[in-house]
Amino acid sequence: MSGDRDDVDSNSVETMNGGLDFDHESDGGHESDNADDVDIGDNGSDHEFDPHDVFDEQKACISVAKFFCSAGLPPQTANEYHFRALSNHLNPQFRGSVADIGRYCLETYDEVKAKIKQVLSNLEGQMSLSIEILRYEKRYYYVRDYLCLSAHFIDSNWKMKKWILRFRRDDLKELPHEFLLNAVKEWEIEGKVSVITMLNDHLFDETFELVQDHIIGNRELKLNGRMYRVYCAGDMVSRMVQGAYKPISKTIDIVSELYPFWNSQPLWYLTSFKLKDALELESKGEYSSDFVLDNYKVPSADEWAKVRSICELVDSIYKVTEVLFQAKYPTANIYLYHLRELREILLEKSTSSDVFIQGVAKKMLEKFDKYWKKMYLVLAVAMVMDPRFKMKYLEFTSSEFDDSDGIPGFTTVLEAVRSLFNDYVAQFPKKDYDSNYSTSSESASDLEEEGEEESRDKIEEEPRNLDDVYKLLPDYFQFVQSASRLPKSELDWYLEEPVVPWSHDFNALSWWRSASAKYPVLSKMARNLLGIPLSVATSYEAFYTEPREADERIIRSGPKMMNALMCTKSWYPWP
Repeated sequence: MSGDRDDVDSNSVETMNGGLDFDHESDGGHESDNADDVDIGDNGSDHEFDPHDVFDEQKACISVAKFFCSAGLPPQTANEYHFRALSNHLNPQFRGSVADIGRYCLETYDEVKAKIKQVLSNLEGQMSLSIEILRYEKRYYYVRDYLCLSAHFIDSNWKMKKWILRFRRDDLKELPHEFLLNAVKEWEIEGKVSVITMLNDHLFDETFELVQDHIIGNRELKLNGRMYRVYCAGDMVSRMVQGAYKPISKTIDIVSELYPFWNSQPLWYLTSFKLKDALELESKGEYSSDFVLDNYKVPSADEWAKVRSICELVDSIYKVTEVLFQAKYPTANIYLYHLRELREILLEKSTSSDVFIQGVAKKMLEKFDKYWKKMYLVLAVAMVMDPRFKMKYLEFTSSEFDDSDGIPGFTTVLEAVRSLFNDYVAQFPKKDYDSNYSTSSESASDLEEEGEEESRDKIEEEPRNLDDVYKLLPDYFQFVQSASRLPKSELDWYLEEPVVPWSHDFNALSWWRSASAKYPVLSKMARNLLGIPLSVATSYEAFYTEPREADERIIRSGPKMMNALMCTKSWYPWP
């Protein structure tokens, strides 16, 4: 593994144009509003085209390099036929070489990196990190894995950001924990990292153990570190579904001979879709002809029944997770209730009268509950920051769990939320937290005080022979008066106000952006919690059963260049 070169073949940048070595690293792709945060310099939008301008080869190369960086295109693209045809139509004088464009790509990376670094340094809140594995596979004899480190945070405009910070090959030259520590040191973000999201693998458990003390330093972890290591939800579901396919793996192999469909991407829901296609053909008698029976092995009726049961189970899981992962960058508040729906499906199937599917569902439920116990507190605290739920949903489901079974109960979650909020109050200078409520609360408190005074006056007017009857009331008045004067925190006001009516297209970030003036401290806590990446991959990528494929053209551009392209693509604002 360690003895192989990073360049894959003779077409890499290193072997073109006189052996130029672009020794760089990167990967990305992210819908983004980064233009509000980072001025990446001249992109051609600040001046109009003048036909009388003298052609400048250097400026043209720089513009092409910036375009390649924004789109994640390697410098070799400049030698492709269609690009040359396009540039020739635009300006026949353009002769930009791969070497020149590559050099400007690296300069663009360095330029933008400095500005991104400044943005992260000035970030008022905290950020989360995630590590993903991408794979380059050339036939069956050449397989290489690549580590991709991303920073996740919500900016001051309440926009979700995912910026790739480092991308390099996974080899013995730099082990995963060294990869992470070196990146944190390079970007100077030791004090900014609040969460690390990794795949649910023992290798990453070891990685986390090796890095946590270095990254945390002398900081006190919130909730005793129970929110620092995040396990990937998408990976959990993928492993669970693959476990469901395992009992019928031999049947799947037989079906694949009858109905070839394994050239598609390794997405677990595609397996179910194709199996259902085969089931439909089987129901029409397509596999009962003498020709098929003489030339192929055909599943038995019992095997077909098991395939049908597994497909029904997997389809029900897909319906829930499709909604969960449909957004490219979902906020953390939506995970708990979707995953609870998934758990209900497994609970129902685990008591099925079908003994086969009952056994499969029970094994899946075991895997789910292992994740559930580790992640429930993080999921629950993040959900509280959803004004549609707050603590009400947890109160609604409180009868299902208690601390005795390893799942934090209602009281434990509430205490955790209050503990987190108190940390934020201590971290940020105290202002007039109740100023936003002064108008609404003054009238109520004035009425209460008037009522108490009237009660005391009436008691004082009573004949003295009733003193014994009312001798305990002064203590009661003192208690009421002291209780009414206890200041309410932003968290108290937030939790006491009615939940927001349910809406499927509700946007938590938009709500908190509007409410941040009302909840200046609580909104900071919400920003950090909602930005936690509870799944390393989202959208359709969350359904992969193996590492997703790395872009071959980027990989072939060499370690430095691939890092530069992956990073700048994720940083650049789209036009």
